[in-house]
Amino acid sequence: MSSVMLRPDLRTAGGEVCDIVFKNRFVGTLTVVYRESARIAGSLQLEKEVLSEADKEEVFEHVHEYVQAFMDAIEATACQIMVTYSSYDHVIATERAAAAYNNGWDEAEEDFDYDTDWADSDSRLEDEDTFDREVYTLADYELVVVGEDEDTIEYHVYDKDENWIAEAFMHTDGANITGTVNWMIEPEEKELDVVADLLVLDFDEDEIDTFVIHMLYDNEVIETIELTHEDLLEESEQESNELTEYGKKSDYSIVLARDDGDVLSYEIYQQSRGGLPIGTATIDISQRQLTGFIDFREPGSEGDRELIATLLMEELDKEKDYEALNLSMMHRNRLIEEVLFETETIH
Repeated sequence: MSSVMLRPDLRTAGGEVCDIVFKNRFVGTLTVVYRESARIAGSLQLEKEVLSEADKEEVFEHVHEYVQAFMDAIEATACQIMVTYSSYDHVIATERAAAAYNNGWDEAEEDFDYDTDWADSDSRLEDEDTFDREVYTLADYELVVVGEDEDTIEYHVYDKDENWIAEAFMHTDGANITGTVNWMIEPEEKELDVVADLLVLDFDEDEIDTFVIHMLYDNEVIETIELTHEDLLEESEQESNELTEYGKKSDYSIVLARDDGDVLSYEIYQQSRGGLPIGTATIDISQRQLTGFIDFREPGSEGDRELIATLLMEELDKEKDYEALNLSMMHRNRLIEEVLFETETIH
């Protein structure tokens, strides 16, 4: 498993910014802007203070592969990424963004001089939520609103590996919605259904009479999905409970960060809380009855902690067979509760 991870921070119709994480530590930023079938340009900033010369090559190789795959996906004919390997001078950011930097990266970037003067100037936007993006997630696919005008909404669709696989344009005409989904890969039937469901979720079914969605691949219509108001009402009652449960579950992700043989370390992420870990799990797998602890940044609710523990057990299933998991739930190194999970109740 690679020690390098590109974590999306911002995506637009013509570019993206990714945080670069190496061995669970922020080490730089990749910024890319592009024009499809034309050119990619951008910059790669690697933080010299936290990334050694030897590790730099591993990070650069991973980013190079990512950029090459990006070029292939949009059929770019030229690419120019400027690479720097140095310390940051300062970051220009709104107060909220600067707080995120300081709260999330204070250990790795204690010497950074974050410049927040711009946030206090007359040029500051009154509504900082202008920078937020609308994101819908279902069955390992992510739908991102990237543009919107009076009657048209533009979306990008990403798979579980954060590859851009489709773009969609939905047009509103009163209570009727028509749209097209242009696929960059040849989709399977289930992918067509999932993306259609994601698009429908962005609208209030009580206000819509019909949906007509044309699925295109290689400039040809491969399927047309039509839904009426009655269809939506029937599906809504059946799926509401499933979507609520799935949506909560899919908000969390458990990532194996370190494998020391008998001890595994996982980072716990919550999509709605941004790209920084909300906790770390350390598990001793040397015995059939596993033991370990989760150290949370915020204690959260009992239900959320139990859900995270269940997701953690699913990840541990991939590593070895075991009988039970004894977990200590911690907050800032203080014990919240002790829990024992028997595998029979999960499998």
